Amino acid sequence: MPEVTDLVVGGGRMVGGRCVIPIIRTFTLCMGGVATVSLTPVALLFTEGEREYLALLPGAPETINDLLETLRDPIEQEKKRCTG
Repeated sequence: MPEVTDLVVGGGRMVGGRCVIPIIRTFTLCMGGVATVSLTPVALLFTEGEREYLALLPGAPETINDLLETLRDPIEQEKKRCTG
């Protein structure tokens, strides 16, 4: 497995009554028994009650809305953890 790119859900934080959840692109390069990992935030998901807002950051994939559906379970877990 020389290279792997993926999106993951970061830890949410309460800010001004909103839960802010980072969406992070991971890039892993494995060579010769050594792994290097790069983490790049590509979006911020803001939740306020039942509402969700997505702020795209530079470098966000064009298909991020489709990709977020694959992350729905971890997003929901972070929302619950963040709001108590």
